[in-house]
Amino acid sequence: MLKVLRVKNLALMEDLTIDFDNGLTVVTGETGAGKSMIVEAIATLSGSRMEDVLIRSGKNFAEVTGIFGAKSSVLKRLKKSGIEVDSDLIIRRKIERNKRQHAYINDQIVSLNLLKEIAREMIDLIGQYENQSLFNAKNHLLLLDSFAGLDDLKVEYNRNYGEYRHLQTKLENLLETMRQKDEKMDYLKYQIAEIEKANLQPDEEEKLASEKELLLSSEKRSLLSTQIITSLYEADGSVIENLAKIKKLFDDLCKYDHNLNKMNERLEASILSIDDVYREISSYQSQIEFSQQRLDDVLDKLDVINKIKKKYGKTLQEINNFLGGIKKELMLIETQDEELNNIKERIVEVEQKITSQAEELSIQRRKAAGTLRKRILELLLQLGMKKADFEIRLTNRDICENGKDDVEFYISTNPGEELKPLRKIASGGEVSRITLSLKTLLSSIDQIPTIIFDEVDTGISGRIAEAVGHLLAKVSKQHQIICITHLPQISVFADNHILVQKEIKDKETFTRIVKLDREMRKLEIARMLGGKEITEKTMEHAAEFLEKGQQK
Repeated sequence: MLKVLRVKNLALMEDLTIDFDNGLTVVTGETGAGKSMIVEAIATLSGSRMEDVLIRSGKNFAEVTGIFGAKSSVLKRLKKSGIEVDSDLIIRRKIERNKRQHAYINDQIVSLNLLKEIAREMIDLIGQYENQSLFNAKNHLLLLDSFAGLDDLKVEYNRNYGEYRHLQTKLENLLETMRQKDEKMDYLKYQIAEIEKANLQPDEEEKLASEKELLLSSEKRSLLSTQIITSLYEADGSVIENLAKIKKLFDDLCKYDHNLNKMNERLEASILSIDDVYREISSYQSQIEFSQQRLDDVLDKLDVINKIKKKYGKTLQEINNFLGGIKKELMLIETQDEELNNIKERIVEVEQKITSQAEELSIQRRKAAGTLRKRILELLLQLGMKKADFEIRLTNRDICENGKDDVEFYISTNPGEELKPLRKIASGGEVSRITLSLKTLLSSIDQIPTIIFDEVDTGISGRIAEAVGHLLAKVSKQHQIICITHLPQISVFADNHILVQKEIKDKETFTRIVKLDREMRKLEIARMLGGKEITEKTMEHAAEFLEKGQQK
């Protein structure tokens, strides 16, 4: 609901703050006082364009701010757009002369499209405004369904329709897969064969790389080991030969100094150790061989491993995972014929369900349409539209998420005039009364919290005006109603009464807002009844009017 409206520099409104309450609020005042500017201000908060001409003379900008209590669906939509809102929603519009207009929600700049989308869920402007919810034919089906009490049937239908669409998508994807079935199967089989033929083993790549290095270095290793053998044992003046000479000298030395025996033993151990090295290197050298065939085999296997890794995974584990996945995919493709038949059978079953449920929805809608038409015409008669005709037209369409019906409201306001879509009605007063009738019947299911009536009293008076006031009061039990009116018969039904006055200060004109208490309301209703000349009799008449209205 709309809690607060603040206006700066909008026409006669230099700086105004209006607090709004629940129930029915009427706004009255003399012609030209600025009542319509309140509606204009609310319209700008709903996304209507602000014109430079609305900026107060002598000022460079105009600004309108509204504080709303937002419902959960609005909060969810705003959160999706990145706008955080706790409970109150602050919408602000600002216009500067010859500059771009701006819209803000909770001080974050937003597009007019988003603002309009949000406003449609919070405010219904009834009169000559494009965002009236009942002018949108898409809402007519929802309203008729709610009036008919079809919520449970629609929930079941939507569940089945959702499954139907899911199965259709699954079938399309499966058929597309099967169109590529042979080619896909050949490719998967090729991949499986390629990986399995490689027969990769743990640590195989490291072992082969090591073997490759040994094969490539066999000639160098043979040469180096031969040189070592020669130097150790076979060459003249070899290491062993020289050590044997040194050993003999040490033996002679130890005869003279027994303290050197341990050193001599160490020398002997060294000679034995070198002898062991000689024998081992000789064995190593004799085993060195080079096989070009083996090198080619090793290089080929390493090349295979490298290709497999590039195509299917960096590690053996990744390659095995990939292999398991394509084997499963191949198995699924090979069993798709059975799956295809199962899906087709299920689609037939679900299609029969939704066709039957769509037909039931259509039958119930047509019954409810007749009842709703009758009740709307009764209310239009009460509201002075004796010659009006109203019709709810249902047309067949392909089955969709709402069934098989398109629904639109049609009306004729004059005898002999053909029925036209509700959105094509020109008269603001007629629009307001038709909308009031619909809101009366649908108020408990209509989710828009705030309704603004601007021209509901156009062309009516007396008993009809009283009927309008009574219906406004009835609708206000479910919605916040703000009604601009010139008629006392409507004003007396209000829960809250706002008076708009025009005053002149220092040759400047200002709009002033006054919230009326009971005595002030009596005086305002007397003015509306008798004009500027208010007599005691007029005051008594006003008191009677007010008393009657408050007994609603």
